[in-house]
Amino acid sequence: MLANLVKTADTDLVVPDVTHSVVDPAFIAREIARRYDIPGPINAFLLYRGMNDVYMLQGPTERYAVRVWRKTYRDVDEVAYELNFLDYLREQNFPASVGIRDREGSLYFKVNAPEGVRAIALYTWAPGKKFGDLLDITTAEMIGARFAEMHLLGIQHAGPDHVFTTDNAVRFQVSVPALLEFVYDRPDDLRDYATISERLAAKLIDMRSEDVPMGICHCDFHPSNVHVTESREITLLDFDGAGEDYFMQDVKNYVWGNLFYGFSDSYGEAFERGYESVRPFTEAEKHYGELFLMAKAFRLVSGMAESSKAVGRGTLRFRGLDWLGEYIKTRARPLGLL
Repeated sequence: MLANLVKTADTDLVVPDVTHSVVDPAFIAREIARRYDIPGPINAFLLYRGMNDVYMLQGPTERYAVRVWRKTYRDVDEVAYELNFLDYLREQNFPASVGIRDREGSLYFKVNAPEGVRAIALYTWAPGKKFGDLLDITTAEMIGARFAEMHLLGIQHAGPDHVFTTDNAVRFQVSVPALLEFVYDRPDDLRDYATISERLAAKLIDMRSEDVPMGICHCDFHPSNVHVTESREITLLDFDGAGEDYFMQDVKNYVWGNLFYGFSDSYGEAFERGYESVRPFTEAEKHYGELFLMAKAFRLVSGMAESSKAVGRGTLRFRGLDWLGEYIKTRARPLGLL
């Protein structure tokens, strides 16, 4: 029987569509060495494959981070928004992991991956450990104060004539169809998430007429996106979701992340105290605090559902649909979103 098997020619094999390829670390090392003025020899190591892929680049004395953005519905050159803002923060001596310019002065370059064009950038390394590994009330307050400084610098960067919009604040609607596909076998979720999406977007748009300040936001700040050294040197990182949003949404993203990791509420409260020492909250911001906490959870689950096409449904393994659904719905009802 084996002798009668017919081998298919390699040229007849079907070429599949690709949602998320992984770039070889050796290629990363070669391209960085070719494009950037950094001393060699250098080695690259894949740190994690996720919403975007992150590599550690090790030279003789210095360490760097490299991000390869995942191809999504966003235009590849939207990465310039983050990198230009980080470049401004660098000019202001703000402690963030920032992009490094190549020999031609560019903050990123592009490669043609199997799934399409992807952007790549080299960053300064953030020293220390994640704040979640060095929990401390005083440090949490310091992080909050720095975060408020970042928001104020964002206003300066945008300029006095810039009008902030809610386009990014309601962008989660793009990924809601993926969420509804994700919960195809949960009729209550199908109904409730569609309703929440519509009503939440309307509320966020209407809120623009109230005293709820907007500006350039990190949009995914949580205890793992800030590194702290033993001497309490703070570095903010992972700005790949940066965009225009409500400042209070950015603050509550961090507070909710504290809950997500199971840390004491005291660290989120300390973060907010530190923040208000630089930029006090308006009364309207305080009024909408619960809505922004719920919005963070809803935006997260929608984004995870969209990303599951590339990185798998295991993205919801740590906090599953039941936990997230209960959190979202128990808060959506009193807020009038269900």
